[in-house]
Amino acid sequence: MHRRTILRRTTLPAALALAGCTAPSGEPDGEADAGGGSDGSEGVSGTPPIPMLEDPPEAVYLPGHRKSMRVLEPVDAGEYALTPMLSYPHPFWIVTANYREFVEPAAGRGVHLMVVVWDRETGRVLPGAEPRATVSRDGREIDSRALWPMLSQEMGLHVGDNVDLPADGTYAVDVEFPPLSIRRTGSLAGRFAEGATATFEFTYDRAFREAVVEGIELLDRERWGQRGALEPMVDRAGTDDGSRDGSDDDGSDADDGRDAAGDGDGGTEPMIPYSRVPPADAYPGTRLVESVGGETDATAGDGLPTSGDAAFVVALLEPESRLADGDDPYLLVSPRTPYNRVPLSNASLRVVLERDARQVLDERLEPVIDGEYGHHYGRSVSDVRESDTVRIAVESPPQTARHQGYETAFFGMDPVELVVPSA
Repeated sequence: MHRRTILRRTTLPAALALAGCTAPSGEPDGEADAGGGSDGSEGVSGTPPIPMLEDPPEAVYLPGHRKSMRVLEPVDAGEYALTPMLSYPHPFWIVTANYREFVEPAAGRGVHLMVVVWDRETGRVLPGAEPRATVSRDGREIDSRALWPMLSQEMGLHVGDNVDLPADGTYAVDVEFPPLSIRRTGSLAGRFAEGATATFEFTYDRAFREAVVEGIELLDRERWGQRGALEPMVDRAGTDDGSRDGSDDDGSDADDGRDAAGDGDGGTEPMIPYSRVPPADAYPGTRLVESVGGETDATAGDGLPTSGDAAFVVALLEPESRLADGDDPYLLVSPRTPYNRVPLSNASLRVVLERDARQVLDERLEPVIDGEYGHHYGRSVSDVRESDTVRIAVESPPQTARHQGYETAFFGMDPVELVVPSA
């Protein structure tokens, strides 16, 4: 499949001119919209010119900039907690099956509305929570839509979309959650079985637009498109030079981000949990890591097998494990980004078990969210023996909308082939 990114052009709001920024040479450019309005938003519309590569690598890469956003205070919705965030309208890509579709922000006033959905008890971000958001002003509905599950280097897993707004003012957002359908285990078992609702408000005005545009940080031009990833917002809260780009691979012992706080509005630092799963050596059981000739892409820096630039932790847990069903071992498969350890949710995976060139198992893996191990895919497997070949096949890549730096990765994923090692 041809996955070359098409260079898009966007409009240049006056706020970007006030920030002293211009579109980098050869990148998207445009004109300021000088149109006025009675609401005090004269000359501020559209979206900033976002640096975009014409031919990015088919892997995780550094985009041309770091985003800027306003983080609101967390609110509760039944057992759910959510941290809302607002920024300028973003370009992003929707993934359907093995194809992606570019979403270009409409010229005009609006925000990119994002919500990180998490559990206060464990701090775990909850993949599979796909709420509906209704935006209103002065009691009149402006927009209502299901938010896209999204994957971002800086924010990890979240839900969001671009929302057009007619004018400056204070807006209310009603968020409605259905029951969580993904299997929950450990401290999450039996929870999130009921729907819930929550409401938060935000102010959209010229000051907001100027602040989020002035906060855009361009990376050095020579770094655009390099293999790597921007550090999460929760990590940047403790750094001042942005030197950690791509440094947190699966072999690191960095914390999982569950207790970190991000940039706040004013003197506060609202909670922004990050969807980082544990490093490979934190999983119990027997690790399956030895390649037996499959067509995977080499290995990650810590020896993890990879495919489509995703790293895979594959472990066989003893029948006594709390994840196992009955008396059979449990196969745990944790695909994650090669940097920052973000789980790749909304994919479809199968396990094929072979012995002496004979297939003995072919079953789909079930998505799971666990309070300790986070998001993974798994199932109990019977009659698994030493030297058996275990093939993890990706039937469909992560069906998650992508921010820049992820849109070309995690496609064309060949099976990951491993063996069960000797005891």
